[in-house]
Amino acid sequence: MQFPAYLERLPFIGSIAGPSKRGPMMVTSWDQANVYFLVVKERKDSLTATAWGTVQRDSERPPLALLKEYLDEHKIHVARLLLLLPRTDLEMTTVEVPPAEDAEVAALVRAEVEQLIGDGDHELVVDYRLLEGATPAPLPQVGDTDTIAEQSDDALGERLRSHSAVAFSMEHSELEAWEAAATELGLPLTALTSRQTAPLLPLGQQRVFRAPLSVLIVVYEGEVELSFLRGSRLASLRTFRAGSHEISSLTEQIQLEVQRSMSLMDFVTPGESPEWLLLTRSPLDHAASEDDDAMSLCEALDARSVSLTISMEPGMVDRGQDAMPAPDPVLIGAANAFLLDRLSVDLTNPKLPPVPPNPMLRWGAIGGFAAASIALVAYTLYADVRDLATKVSEKQQELVEVESVANKVQEKADETRFVEQWLADQVDWLSQLQRLSSLFPEGQLANVRRLSAAVDGSTGVFDLSIQVNDPSRVAELENRLRDAGFSITSKRISEQANNTEYPWQFEARIAFAILPLDERESTFVLPTDQADESGKAMDESVGMDAETEVSE
Repeated sequence: MQFPAYLERLPFIGSIAGPSKRGPMMVTSWDQANVYFLVVKERKDSLTATAWGTVQRDSERPPLALLKEYLDEHKIHVARLLLLLPRTDLEMTTVEVPPAEDAEVAALVRAEVEQLIGDGDHELVVDYRLLEGATPAPLPQVGDTDTIAEQSDDALGERLRSHSAVAFSMEHSELEAWEAAATELGLPLTALTSRQTAPLLPLGQQRVFRAPLSVLIVVYEGEVELSFLRGSRLASLRTFRAGSHEISSLTEQIQLEVQRSMSLMDFVTPGESPEWLLLTRSPLDHAASEDDDAMSLCEALDARSVSLTISMEPGMVDRGQDAMPAPDPVLIGAANAFLLDRLSVDLTNPKLPPVPPNPMLRWGAIGGFAAASIALVAYTLYADVRDLATKVSEKQQELVEVESVANKVQEKADETRFVEQWLADQVDWLSQLQRLSSLFPEGQLANVRRLSAAVDGSTGVFDLSIQVNDPSRVAELENRLRDAGFSITSKRISEQANNTEYPWQFEARIAFAILPLDERESTFVLPTDQADESGKAMDESVGMDAETEVSE
């Protein structure tokens, strides 16, 4: 989907216009003799190689056409294309970025590139990568007074905040030609980046750059790429043509070019020697012959061999992939960087400066905001008045309802107090009689001849006439009742000679406290009609003395 240039700068438009990260992706690059490709599938947070190989170049046919023919012949399905352009197909320029904020760097780099390369007749597509390792030295320490005196404050500030950058550029028509060529062959272009910067991020994650100064060497057919790093920070890029691929001649030429490059770098101190790293393929079980020259070159340069690997889809060995060299490590590095969304250079989505504000839009926005503010204030005042009037009406209605509810609550409260008073006057005589019965002696030892009950304020009273067979039963019964929480008073103990079974008789008054209503465990309330009849019966029973025989 194509959008105007001013819309493509918006982040969400870029996400819509950009290619979808779905389906197998092919990473490809080439040199003077071969076209290299690698097909990968995304497996959650990792990549799996499904196909790879090398196609011999034909001077009369473009590399993508040769590659498409190979894919169709071997029935390899590809949904996306990540293109790595060599130095011969991509303009590379080193520029100095003056002190600026991060948001202004893209515009400054583009201006420097247009000044160095173009005459303004063609629109350029520019992307860049900062050379962090080539950043000038920081400000001297406070004790270095001689150094500070030699430099002005402005120069020191400029050195502290300025950066070097390597810019990659091509004409917009060339980018459209690459996209059209890829689309015509059924390979939609996902990203277009520099071949030389592709393996740097994965190698840095593997911590292969251990020395303070390193040089990474990548050898192709007819050319050699050099990457200088300060620690793990990129400091400089260099590409030169290889005069011969004979080991001794190539070794001598690489050593000479490295020394020449270092002599021109202001971030290298005199006499400093870098660690030499040579990027090589990791041979498979049955394909090590092609890397013999690379290992010989490592020994000749006294370089450490480094490489990148990728997991392979199960069954690749059975399909004959073990008969060819391992995937190109540069392609593996580009695929991993793309998976992490950390391609340092991508000319299909280059770093762009922020869109400058339009003055008319600014004043229009200010006027619109002012008009909207006035309208909002007026509407808010009107809405507040209307809300206040509504609230007053609602409060009046609530007052009427609350007064009505308050009257009903008062009536219920009066009824509740009456019921509570009535319940408080009730005495659970049956439970008290049950307690007395459990404390009395057995039937052959004592006999209750008369029992009456009455209420005296907050105290319940039983008046009893009791016959016992032995005077000691009187004290025993009194002790039991007192231990159970009753108050007992015995009087008129007399002997009856005419009663041989219970010769002793005495009168006793037993009192107990009536618990308040809120301390009682439960209260049984009869229906209204039964409660009236029960109340009358209780009044009659309490008001008279009844002779009662108790037998066990």
